[in-house]
Formats: sequence, structure tokens, C-alpha cells
Amino acid sequence: MEAELSGSPTPHTTAMAAEVAISLGVRNSLHVLAEGKILSSGLRDQINMAVNELQNKFSTLKLPDGSGLLDRARVAVDLADRFLLKASQHLKSHKGRLAKIRALVHFMTLWIRVRATERTARDFITGVKELSTHLSQMQDLSRNGSSRNAHRGKVRWNGKVESDIVGREDEARRLLDQLIVKDGDQDALRLRVISVVGKEAIGKTALVRSVYSSLEVDHSFHCRVWVRVPEKFTPKDLLVKILKQTPQKELKDIEHKEEEELKEILHKSLMELRYLIVFDNLRKAEDMDELMILLADARNGSRVIVTTPVPEIPSRIDPWASPLELHKLDANQSEDLLREWGSVAEDPEREDPELKARILNKCSGSPLGILVLAGLVAASSDSSPVNVDQLTDNSTLRDIVCLSYHKLPSLLKLCLLYLCLFPKDCEISTRRLFQLWLAEGLVQPLEHTTAHGDEKQVPGSKAMECFNQLVGRNLVHVVRRRRLSGWPKSCRVPSFLHDFLCETATQLRLLQIRSNNRSEESKVVNGCSSWIVKYEDDDYRQESQQVAKAEDHQLGSIQLQHVRSYVSFNTQKRGTRLRDIEELIRQLTAKGDTGLLRVLDLEGVYKPLLPDRLGNVLPNLRYLGLRWTVLDSIPESVANMSRLETLDLKHTNVRNLPSWIWEGKSLQHLYMNEVCFDESTIPHKPSSTTKHQSNLQTLWGLYIGAVKSPMFDVLSKLTRLEKLGLTCNSQVVEKATECISNLPMLRSLKLRSRDLFGQPSDLNLSSMTGLESVSHLYLLGGLSRVGLSCLPRNLKILTLSMSGLKDDPMRDLGKLKSLEILNLFAGSYTGSKLYWRADSFPRLRVLKLWKLEGLKKAFVRVNALPCLEELEIKDCGLLTSFASLGHVASLQQISLIKVRTKLAEEIKSRLTPQVFIKEKQLVISSSSSSSTEVIFRRLYAFFFRAFPHLHAPFFRTLIKLIER
Repeated sequence: MEAELSGSPTPHTTAMAAEVAISLGVRNSLHVLAEGKILSSGLRDQINMAVNELQNKFSTLKLPDGSGLLDRARVAVDLADRFLLKASQHLKSHKGRLAKIRALVHFMTLWIRVRATERTARDFITGVKELSTHLSQMQDLSRNGSSRNAHRGKVRWNGKVESDIVGREDEARRLLDQLIVKDGDQDALRLRVISVVGKEAIGKTALVRSVYSSLEVDHSFHCRVWVRVPEKFTPKDLLVKILKQTPQKELKDIEHKEEEELKEILHKSLMELRYLIVFDNLRKAEDMDELMILLADARNGSRVIVTTPVPEIPSRIDPWASPLELHKLDANQSEDLLREWGSVAEDPEREDPELKARILNKCSGSPLGILVLAGLVAASSDSSPVNVDQLTDNSTLRDIVCLSYHKLPSLLKLCLLYLCLFPKDCEISTRRLFQLWLAEGLVQPLEHTTAHGDEKQVPGSKAMECFNQLVGRNLVHVVRRRRLSGWPKSCRVPSFLHDFLCETATQLRLLQIRSNNRSEESKVVNGCSSWIVKYEDDDYRQESQQVAKAEDHQLGSIQLQHVRSYVSFNTQKRGTRLRDIEELIRQLTAKGDTGLLRVLDLEGVYKPLLPDRLGNVLPNLRYLGLRWTVLDSIPESVANMSRLETLDLKHTNVRNLPSWIWEGKSLQHLYMNEVCFDESTIPHKPSSTTKHQSNLQTLWGLYIGAVKSPMFDVLSKLTRLEKLGLTCNSQVVEKATECISNLPMLRSLKLRSRDLFGQPSDLNLSSMTGLESVSHLYLLGGLSRVGLSCLPRNLKILTLSMSGLKDDPMRDLGKLKSLEILNLFAGSYTGSKLYWRADSFPRLRVLKLWKLEGLKKAFVRVNALPCLEELEIKDCGLLTSFASLGHVASLQQISLIKVRTKLAEEIKSRLTPQVFIKEKQLVISSSSSSSTEVIFRRLYAFFFRAFPHLHAPFFRTLIKLIER
């Protein structure tokens, strides 16, 4: 079936469509101007002046009436882009004479077309100037109005994440009480199903997420599973989703197993765990009937939570249980939410009580409505005033969201609309989002960067500024923070808003939703920019694409011309090739007329078949994402992607890349997996290859194995490098560190040293003492000879692995006054005692001790570790004492994994109940198990696997006798 918009677009709809289209056209035109060698100077100057003036207006005001500019924007920008592409292809062609003549004829044909349509381009410029004049008049009128909102205009993220619940504290406590088993309550050990009921967008999911993410819940269950129940699914789909989130070790080919086998695996797995499973957005009670039979009740305190808008479902699932019903917020709850999340003034003394009352009156207890309207008012300014009285009392959530979207500056509209391409309710990595925004041209890169940013996207970044604005308006919610800097690591679009964005794009003729007889739902995006998004899931498949003209070539019902972005969100099992994606890529490259593609992100798609001519037909590509594709190689033609800014080959099997990678003028981020460049791949002088590489900011996964490697010269010239991941042989470590010491902007370094057999070898850090810019450091290799005195002094995150330190390292590490996260991994320390001295580690917040096989005792002096919040001890089999942890008042959580019971009991007995202690796979506290016991246990395991129908009572009895 196919959902189409009927009737002609309204003037308001046309205006909004024109605003989005022209705004993106403006940004594309700015990139066109960068290719000034091809455009005539007169036309280029005119476009430059008009576009710059209009861009300034777009930053604050809205576009009134389309006035035919939508079509002009599409034609002019598309023509300019194609003209530049063909011209650049011709100018860099190195083919034979006949091919050059053919290319020249094609180019001249395009040149004639440009001349013939010069009037269209000039009309576009005229229209832009008229629009700028009209917007200036609107701006003058607004300046003569009220100055009531003069103190507002910019909003930023307030540091809260979506799990920080406000206004529903009582409901959260009630839910938490039903999840946690109190000592001595035997009845609470049975499996319970807790239903959370309420209308759409009332805050059910937010409430459950806040409790689900709490430390108390995390430390109370061995396994937590979150499943959003789609409208259409099979029982097998849910079984696969649940199993993927359990600690089940053998999940090979899980999607290919029969449903009955999956049921058996799930039942056995859950019988061994205290689990919490959330089924979010359940709409049919019968969907739970069969699942409830599978959910094992081991009487260990396991729980199931169901959120649903259907009030009849709870009684169907459990007639004796009382559901947790959510209603609209009352007056006090609404005011608390507004105060904590949606303050309408940065200065509390300037708060307007009357304005706050009007906001609460309009929202009538809707949590999302309060957040969105308060964010809108906080973002208002003289140039873009907001009158909340244009909303009726008790306005619907849709009315509020629509007003907030309509009042967004054009730049933010584009960035927000781009978010609807991500799967509904998914957690979105800010790393991926920002890189896609940049590659698509929605935001511009910074001209200058600093060397001391905690994270890649720091304040001042254009992408981060846009993100801050969207979060400050409460249109996007932060899910996780980065541990060190606290900046957003991932985000999510509220479900209601996601639906609204898709519907809005449809109304603006930017989106058409189609489905075929294979139950495939397609999103088809129209406009100046083409966005294609591919969802590959076990329960649904969804594509989002841009449609253009009827004569454009298609894949089935998919029209591909004007495509600018193709993004895959693959959640299917890795190891299964997706033929439909390969067919789409083939169609994209078949005719060679999709050169406008800027983003090709195939992250997670298993070994996609990339055509050999990929780079020849996609010369405009900015972002090529092949992470987790397990590819063995990439086409040589990628060398022709002269505008490529990001090449992501992380988690692939690509081990060799040719020299063209260093010839790219635009490349900024290169992610690899230990790729080696030697004399055969860089035959020319490195100095000639790195003249354009001053823009490279990220170089990850480089391998240097020879002292005479040309990569030393290349590396020393990457003066703007901020993030480096390097593996090298032991004989070249010293030379490598000398090169690294000359990188003034380096802030993150991962350095690994290996010998000829692939084993960790010694690291020489003598040249790195003065490297003041590095704040993140990961070292794998021996440090026993040089010690820790050579470490950079401004470190904030330090990870040591296989360092072989024999003396207690805490004396030297305690001198790193800025250190906030310390990870001592396998083999980093071989001694038996660790001692934290008084006043050491003044800022340390996270401490991890993993697989320190010789460690037996640890001791913390008074006033040591004053800021420590999290301690994790894993696989330290001999550690039996961690004395004086009670001195650390800031400690919030401790994770104990594969440690002795004696250690766990000691820590619990000396700490207050406020510290959450999570125990997992504890080792028997007596002296090490005898060899006889180990043998019999292995025999028992063998017989149990080989003969599951036998109970082997003899072996079980023997094991019990040995334990006694």
C-alpha cells in the first residue's frame, strides 16, 4: 500500500518546504564557491554576496513565502553541483587521448547547458536578494517591538540525561520497590510482572528507563534486557532480541535456529540468572501469552516490566497484580519539572512568574509538552520572539511540538529533520551523527581547533553548537555522557517527536511512506538534498530515500537520482550478506549519474560488494563508512574521491592501503586496523605526499614495522593530528616516540609495541616527557626498564596493559594531579601489594584493576582517592583484602567480577549501604581448588553435555563429597 498526500500544498507548507530547501541550497552553494577556478568571477561574486547575506538572516528568522524559490533552489544548486563534478572529472582525467576527447565533448555539452540556463541562475540570485530584503524588514519590525525577551536567545544542554526523572519521583520509588528483593522476603523471590500503564507520550518509557538505568537496579540483576515491541513481529523476533542481550556465550547463527530451539536456549539461560526484562510499548496482550510461558521462574527475584497504553492488558497478563498507572502531572509536579529541566531564564532573578504560569496552563500536565514549550521560550529572543498565547489553553502536545519546530532557525530545522532518518527510539552515537551532519553539509567544520579539548566535539564546534541548541530546546535527549569530559556520548529523539518529524517531512513533500507486499516500509525523501536510510532488522525492514523526477532511474519503486546520503542501520546477524543493499549500490553506480552522493555509510553491513568503479562515479563523496563490514579490501578507485573527508575502515580485515590515501586534499579522519605502509606502497618522497595532509586530525590503526619506513616522515608532518592509534615493532618504538613528540596538537594516543612473534615488547617513552597536549593515553608494552617518570604530566585518562611493572606504581601515578580515570589491565603490575598514599590521586574518579594475577593485598590511606566514585576489580584471583576503602566517602559503586568470596565479604562489611556492590561469578574463598576437584568437575560437565538426558547422580554426589 502507499500513503500519498492529496491536494495541493498550502502556502504555509510551500514556504516551509522552500525554507528547508533553500537553506540547504545555501550551504551547498558555499561549497560550490570553493571550486572557484571553474566559475566566472562575476557570477561567483554575485552568488557569494547574496548567499552570505541570506545565510545571516537564516540564523535567526523564518522564511515567509516560498515565492517559487523552492524550484529555483533545486535547479540552480543541482546544476552547479553537476557542472563542477563533470569539470573536475575532466580536469583530473589521466586516460587515453580518445577518452579525453569524449570527456571534453561531454564537458562542453554541459557548459552549453550552463550558458543556456544562465537566466535561471540569475533568477535564483535575484530571488535570494529579494528574500534577504524581506527578512531584513521583518527583523526591523521585531526590533521595534517588545524587548521582554532580550535576555534570552541561546539555550544549551543543562547537563541532564534522559534518566534524570523529575516530577515522577514517587512513581519511580514505587517501581523500584517492586523490583528490589528485601532480605527475608521469600514471596518476593518469585517472578513478577509489573505493568506501567498510561496514555501516549505521558512518560511511561522515560519513567521505566530512569529506574532501569539506576545503579541500584544495575547491581541487583545479573542481566537486564530492553525490548521495544514493534507493531508487527513474530515470537522468534522477540526471542532473538532477548537472547542477544543475555550473557549467553554460544549465539552462533542464532537467527537461523528454529523457534523451538530458541525457546529452549532462552529458558535454560534465564534459569541461571536473576534477570530484568522490559517489554516497551506492548499493544496486544496475546503477544505476551506465549512469552510468559518461556520466562523461567527460578525464584531468585527476577522481574518483567511491561509498558502499554492499553489499560486492559495488565489484567490479562496478571489478574492479581496492581499496575502502576501514570496520569498527567499535577501542578506541583509540573512546576518541579519546569524548574529543573526547562528554566526560561539563565538568571533565576529574572524569572517571570506570569510566563511560567502561562506555560504550565498551556501544557496541562504533559511532561514532554512542558519541556518543549519551556525550551522554546528559553530560546526566544528579540529577533525571534515567541508568544505562548497563540496556543490555546490545554493545547495538545502536537500543537506545542509543531510551534517549536516552526520557530526553529533553518539550520536547526535541517539538523533536526536529519534525525528522523535514524530508527525510532534508537540510541544515536553523537560521533556518527556529527560526522554525518558535517559530511552532508548541514554544519560547517571549524577553521581552527584547539589542542586541549577533552573530546573531539568540544564547545565551539559547529556540530556541537547545533546539538546543544536542539537539546536545550528539549527536542533531543542526551542518553549517555562521556566519562571524562561529561559531554554527550549518545542521544535519542522522543518517540512522539520522531513520529512528528516523519509526518512533517511528508506534509512538506519531503517524505512519502510506502510499503510493499514483503511488509517492507520505505521512507522516500524529496527536496534539495536526498537522504537514503536503510534499516535492516529482524522484525522489520525500512528504507528512506529521496524521490526526484519520474524519468529518473529506479530500483524497483526506488528512484535514485539526486541522492546525497545513504546510511545503513544494520542490526541483522553479522555474517549474512544483504543482497538488496548490494543491488542498491550497483544501481547507484550503474549509470554514473549519482555523483552528488556525499555520504555512504554501510556500518555493520557484512562484506558488501563494492563495485570497482565506485570512486569514479562518486567523486563528490565526503564520508565513506565501512566500520564492522569485515571487508578484506576496498576498490582502488576510491583514490578518485578527492573530496573524501572521513574514511572509516575500523573493524575490517583491510590490512593494506595504497599511497593515494596520503594524496587526498580533504581527508580529515582515517580509521584503520593496523594497516602497514612500506616502501612498496609509498614509492615517492613522503614530503610530496604530505603537503596536503595538514588537515588530518584522526589517524587510527596505523602499523609501522621497519626502521626505514617512510611513514616516519609522513607522521612527523601531520601537525594538526589530534588522535593517533599506532602499533609498531619493538625496534622502532624509540623513533616512533620521537615523531610523536613533535605533534603539538595531539591529545589522544594509543601506542602498542610488539615483537616479531606478536607478543608485547618494551616501550621507550623517553622522548614523550614534554608532550603537554596529551590527555588520553593507552600503552600496551613493557615499562619495567624506563618506569613511569616519562609519562606526560597532564594526563586525564591512563590505561596500562602488559607493562610488567614490578614495583608499586601508585607512588609515581599519584603525582599525576589531573588524572581522572586509571585502568590497570592484564599484566600491567606483577607485584603483590598496592598502596594508595595520603593526598594521592586528588581527581581520580574511576579505578579499574583487571587480571592482576599476582596482586594479594591493597590498602588505602586516609585522604587518598578523595574523588573516587567507581571501583571495578575483575579476575584478580589472589586478591583477598582491600583495606580501608571506608575512608573514601565519595565512592558510589563497586563491581566485583571473578574475585574471591572472602574479598567480597570484607568489602561489604566495611562499606555503608549507600555504596552499590555488584558481584558476578565469585570464586570460592578457600584456598585454590584441588586438581582432583577440577578434574571431576570437568568430567561432570563433559557427561552433562554429552548425555543431557542422564542426571549423572554419581558424579553430583562425588562433587558434593569433595566440597565437604
